[in-house]
Amino acid sequence: MGWHFRALSGTDPFVIDQTVTVTFRGKPQPWILELLAALGETLAAHGGTAGILRDNAPAPLNTWPGMDALVVSTENTLA
Repeated sequence: MGWHFRALSGTDPFVIDQTVTVTFRGKPQPWILELLAALGETLAAHGGTAGILRDNAPAPLNTWPGMDALVVSTENTLA
């Protein structure tokens, strides 16, 4: 949505990707499980969910275009 806003307004928005760790189609991708394991202590300290600036995120997330920050969570199943 942020990039659509930018195209319409000319304002550069701060974009947060909230779907990075969401489990689509009922099965998480292997790299997501590795990411959650690597961030396990941090996520536990924040109740299972944390926001991370892209520049501070672990690879490969720190190189993803089109976002400034992301939300990583252990609660990822779509109901």
